[in-house]
This record gives sequence, structure tokens and C-alpha cells, in this order.
Amino acid sequence: MLRHLLSLVRTSEVFVGTWKDVYWAISFYEKHGFRLVTKEEKDMLLTKYWNIPKRQIETSVVLKLKKA
Repeated sequence: MLRHLLSLVRTSEVFVGTWKDVYWAISFYEKHGFRLVTKEEKDMLLTKYWNIPKRQIETSVVLKLKKA
């Protein structure tokens, strides 16, 4: 399913946000080529593209996939 969804994306980068304590989800995305972004980039991305409370930003991570 992830492969299919990624085939539909027309941008060079894909971002996924999740809770930082959900290690299984982070591991899943890393196994599929996603990499954690820095805290600074995470904070910028979460405030720019997501509408979530400050506490959720503090307890989240963002992973990025650069498509070929």
C-alpha cells in the first residue's frame, strides 16, 4: 500500500509525521527509505503543513523520503 501511495505522489519529497514514542512506526518508515529530520526542520514542517497543538509538536517526529 505504501508503495502504491508513493507512486501517486508528484513531489520530490514526502513527509510523514508520527509520535516520537511509536518506535515501530518510525522503524517501518525507515525500512522504506524515510529518514528522521532534525528537530528544527520538524518544528518548521509541523507548523507550516500541519495544524496541531504545540504539545503535539513537542511529542512528534517527522520523517522525509527523497524520491528519485
